[in-house]
Amino acid sequence: MSAPHTAQVPVRGLTRRLRIRTRLGLAFGLLLLLLLGLAALSVVRLTSLSEALNRIVDEQSAVRDSVNEINRNAEAVARKLLVLMSPDAELRVGAYPEIASANARLDDAMQRLSLLLPAGPRSERLADVRQRLADYRASYIDARDLIERDDFQAARALLGSDTESALSLFVSAIHQLAASEERAGMAKARELRDQIDADRTGVLALCIGALVAGALLAVGVTRSIVKPLKLAEDGAELIAQGQYGHRIRVDSADELGHMAAAMNTMAAAVGEREAKLRRLADVDMLTGLPQRARFIADGDRLLADLPEGERFAVLICIDVDRLKAVNSVLGFDAGDALLQGAAAKLAALFEGVAAHGRLAGGTFAALAPVSRLEHGAALAAQLREEVEHKLSWQGQALDLSVSLGVAHWPDHAADTEALLRRAEQAMFEAKRLHQPVAVYNPSAEAARALHLSLLSDLATAIQQDQLRQFLQPKRCLKTGRITGVEALVRWLHPQRGWLPPADFIPFAERSGRIRQVTDWMLARAVRTLAEWEAQGREPLSIAVNISTLDLQDQTLPARLAALLAEYRVDPGQLQLEVTETGLMSSGTDPIAVLHALKSWGVKLAIDDFGTGQSSLAYLQHLPVDELKIDRSFVQDVNTDPRREALLKSIVSVGQGLGLTVTAEGVENEAELACITACGCDLIQGYLLARPMDLPDFETWLGKAG
Repeated sequence: MSAPHTAQVPVRGLTRRLRIRTRLGLAFGLLLLLLLGLAALSVVRLTSLSEALNRIVDEQSAVRDSVNEINRNAEAVARKLLVLMSPDAELRVGAYPEIASANARLDDAMQRLSLLLPAGPRSERLADVRQRLADYRASYIDARDLIERDDFQAARALLGSDTESALSLFVSAIHQLAASEERAGMAKARELRDQIDADRTGVLALCIGALVAGALLAVGVTRSIVKPLKLAEDGAELIAQGQYGHRIRVDSADELGHMAAAMNTMAAAVGEREAKLRRLADVDMLTGLPQRARFIADGDRLLADLPEGERFAVLICIDVDRLKAVNSVLGFDAGDALLQGAAAKLAALFEGVAAHGRLAGGTFAALAPVSRLEHGAALAAQLREEVEHKLSWQGQALDLSVSLGVAHWPDHAADTEALLRRAEQAMFEAKRLHQPVAVYNPSAEAARALHLSLLSDLATAIQQDQLRQFLQPKRCLKTGRITGVEALVRWLHPQRGWLPPADFIPFAERSGRIRQVTDWMLARAVRTLAEWEAQGREPLSIAVNISTLDLQDQTLPARLAALLAEYRVDPGQLQLEVTETGLMSSGTDPIAVLHALKSWGVKLAIDDFGTGQSSLAYLQHLPVDELKIDRSFVQDVNTDPRREALLKSIVSVGQGLGLTVTAEGVENEAELACITACGCDLIQGYLLARPMDLPDFETWLGKAG
């Protein structure tokens, strides 16, 4: 590990600085106090202003009520004064108490008004009102005395002049007082409004101040956190670039200081671990052989240093067979012992002579120079002979067998990596064909690329209706009538033209796309049956082949039932054919799916019978209706008595199980005669007709009928 970097990145902050949590808490607390203070001040001021406004409103209302009371009583007195002018003594006597009562109410109203008005100009106006009231009272007493002395003429003169004038002056003074009080109230309201404006300006200024203080506080706290984080981030980037000796200076005991210390610890640990990984990266720990990357580098150096006389080389890819079986049965220790034995043999053979290494799992590789490419086969044979051996592990004998793939340099590739890919492909081909050794074949790779291209195009072909349904008829030997057809798929490729099933069906089965093809075939067959029924044609059955993957699809019966119901087709007119090999190679028990299909009324047939490994005991449990004998039993049956006897036995077995027996691939009259003699029920083959598309079949059927 390199020494610590001298230019260290400091983390700002003193050792005694408050922790980040404390700083944030204080900052938020201070901001909260500022907000609470502003809220409290606003509430106090609003309460005070509201109370002042209520006082003004209440005072104005009380003054208005008192003035109104005075006006009403003054008017009542004025009306009663007219009664006093009457010569009727009884009327006058009745008016005196009412005038006295009105005057008393005037006094009460004046008393309340005096309590409402504060000392000053407003009280002076009230004194003037009192004086007017006193003048009116004096004039009224004089007039009453004159009336009591029966001096009505003098009383009328006094009431009409002095008393009425005094009362009018009193009312006028009251109105002036009311107007004055209204102006005083408006003045107070203006003062209150000015005070509200001043308070609003003050609160706004305080809010701005609080925002500025909060912003400054937030900036300060943020800088105290973000800046150290940025410096720590810069240090982390240097560490991420591989400078594991770099250290971040720790100047604080807060969370940032802890983080910086943790990053320093991590950098030290990662540096140590990476140094260890570098030491182990190129070498396989189990076998001690170079791993893939180092093998490729060693191979490139070997190819670059080849002398002029040895400008050829072979790369051999070796894979240990049955390694998974050994691991699963005997455990991984046994598998490791097997690999170590193979590695020891490989190292003894190529050490110092050629590049060699372990690629992965049980796969090894060796790149050796040769004077002629033909020597590669001899080298592969020698390698296989040396590596394959018996190994004793804990008293258990283990047979080590290998599969080899060979690629030639420079014919197959120009560098070690590409050459290794070619050798691996050859090794996979050797395993597929169960051969010990296979040499890379460019044409086989082109064929695989073609198949991959076809598989990619197959999904498009289904969507764009490039597939075609061809029909091959089946004839009943007893009646001579056409009883059904087998639906076969053909592909009209837009670039490659007609493609036979052998070019795409096997690869569709391996990739899983065969289910899409099956769904297309079933839908097309059901539509054809529906069209025939609509045309009033004589009923014919259509047989559709289903694959091993279809037998594992538990949803197939329900989908097929929905399809038949949609087109209203009799399920008995549809037959599904499954090969005997497909039944035996199905990963799950197919009987459940077959029974489900049978329950919907669909007929079932075993295709290519005789090519699989099913037993008669297994056959009797299958819910099938028809047995189709493979072409291999029909071909040249007329020339071989033993073949004829075997065919007759198969027919007897099938019919004994209650099955209809069909002979496939009948191509000549001699074969037909033997098949008829053996008792077959139906025939199918080129002798009857080749597969045809729907229009051609319907034309052919019209002529055959």
